Amino acid sequence: MSVYTQLTSVTEMPMSVIHRPLPSELDEEKVLSLMETIKSGVEIPPIDVNWVKGRDENNNYYFSFGGCHRYEATKRLNMKTIRARIIKSTPNDIKVYLGSSCPDFK
Repeated sequence: MSVYTQLTSVTEMPMSVIHRPLPSELDEEKVLSLMETIKSGVEIPPIDVNWVKGRDENNNYYFSFGGCHRYEATKRLNMKTIRARIIKSTPNDIKVYLGSSCPDFK
């Protein structure tokens, strides 16, 4: 089963809980253009956020690996939330991206 068959609805997600562990290569013109689009009120596509529940059920981990230009534009506009599609994931899914740098998911 593909991880994308487990998509939940799009939600406004707090920027403060999203981990972006990989450095982004940004096209400055694209970021500035997206900032103008967002300021004009046009809705941009949501970013995908991988959600892993920790061993302690009160611990949730949110990772975003794509959508770097949308994330950066939202961040620069000092917005508290970003439209996100939450993808229920496993620690092994995250390990694909992070290898041995994968957190313990307490």
